[in-house]
Parts: sequence; structure tokens; C-alpha cells
Amino acid sequence: MRDRDRIRSALDAAGLGGDFLDTERPGHAADLAEESGKRGADVVVAIGGDGTVNETVNGLMRLPEAKRPAFGLVPDGTGNDYGFALGLRPGDLADAARALAEGKTRVLDVGEVNGCFFANSVGLGFDGAVAETASKVRYLKGFPAYLWSVFTVLKDWANFELTLTADGRTLEGHAFLAAVANGPRSGGGFLLAPAARPDDGLFDVCRLGDLGKLEALRHLPKALDGSHVGLPWVTILRAREVILASDRPLTAHVDGNLVFSAGHPDPLVFRMHPNALRVIGNWKEDGAQGRN
Repeated sequence: MRDRDRIRSALDAAGLGGDFLDTERPGHAADLAEESGKRGADVVVAIGGDGTVNETVNGLMRLPEAKRPAFGLVPDGTGNDYGFALGLRPGDLADAARALAEGKTRVLDVGEVNGCFFANSVGLGFDGAVAETASKVRYLKGFPAYLWSVFTVLKDWANFELTLTADGRTLEGHAFLAAVANGPRSGGGFLLAPAARPDDGLFDVCRLGDLGKLEALRHLPKALDGSHVGLPWVTILRAREVILASDRPLTAHVDGNLVFSAGHPDPLVFRMHPNALRVIGNWKEDGAQGRN
């Protein structure tokens, strides 16, 4: 575990006890979270990035709601996008430990796609290809890894034919990417769905249409602050049930975890689980997330 000693010191300083459980294989965090809930844990804390968040949430969602522990997070990964939604700053271990010690919870939504749960977002198309490339970067961390990957993927990128259905409304056409979001941020810093809230019972779906490479270079930086919303090739929809079908197999990411051959021949089918998980965060008194 990266930064184990610093994290342990920060948690100790905040007066927090508990057991450190190391993951040994893909999917192990889900098993550990489920087992912890069955043993009566009140809180299960993920220490890592969005992939660790995803596995932990999947383990918790296997449990009956009445026996489901609260979820906490120490963001220590590459993207840390779900941490952003919780008001947690990557690298600020004291802040994360303080939030855990205060134990302020909100009941948040959890998404599901093709039988797997997710906490923050799913991306198909360019978004997924960038996540795949970023996963292979060894010398960069966080947003720089994603930014480098954006330029790497863009050189040879070809758009795809997308059929998007949101609560029965269907849109067809060439697309650059499609993102189904529970939280506002993905890709380590891109606000593709800046108005997404993880407690409103709805997905925010962002579809970028038939965007050329030069247009992408010009306009993608606007997704860093959400100012891409309103441009003519951007569609934002809100829905509880979403289907994404593509004309060729693509890479998708589910909270940063890669899914290959997605969208074709079998579509990605999403449904919302509202008010599914108690989550500890750096919440403001008005219920909004803390400042990052």
C-alpha cells in the first residue's frame, strides 16, 4: 500500500482505530468489504483510487441494506474523482482522517451497469481509451497521466456510431464519447457532467458528438471547468435508466476499472440505485461537498 506509514500516522493522530486489510488480487477489496460487513463493521474505509472505491462499493452492495456499513475514503490513487465528490483533497491525509473521525454521513446513490455497481462514473469511447492508456503510464500520477494519455489517444482516434437511450428517449449518431455520471468529475479532473450530484437519484449523461481532432484540441480543455456544456456538439441528459450501444467493441472504464469489448455486440445497460449507501465525506452544513 502506497504511503502506508503516513496514512497510519494520520489516522492514529485523528484517534481512529481499525484493521488494515491488504488486497492481494483483483476483486479482493470487494471480498474484504463484504466480509467486514458480515463481521459487523460499522465503517469500511477504502484507501486508494477510484478502482479501489469501485471494488469496495461492490462488496458493500452485496450486503442487505440493513447490514451495510458506512463507506469512508482516503483518496490515494491516480484519478481520485470520487474523492472530489466527497469534498476530499488527494494528498491531504490529515483532512481525510479528520473527515473520518467526524463521521458525517450522507446517503448517496449507487449506479449499476450490466450487473456491476459503480460509485462515480462510466465512460465509453475516447474516455475509456484514455483510461486504458493512463493505466499503462508508469512515471506520471493523477491528472498529468490522464492529460498525457489524452494527446496519445487523440492521434489515432476514430469516432463511433452510438445509440443512446435515456429513460426511453433515443439519440443516434457519431460520437466522440459518452459518459454516465453519478458524480461531476472523471479522468482525474474533467468535469464532463459538472451538475451531477450523487444524491439526486438520476444519472447525468454527457454525449460528445462527432468531434474532429482539431476541434477536440480546441474544446476539450473546456471540460476542465465544465464550460463545454452548451456547445452544439454536447448533449447532457438526466435519467434513471440508460443504454449505450456502439457499432464496434470499445474500451469502457467503470470508476477507472477497464472493461474491454464494451458496447458491442452487447450494450451497456445502466440502472440507478437511489439512496443506497451511507458515505462519510467532508460535507458542508448545507449538504454540499467540501471545497477541493
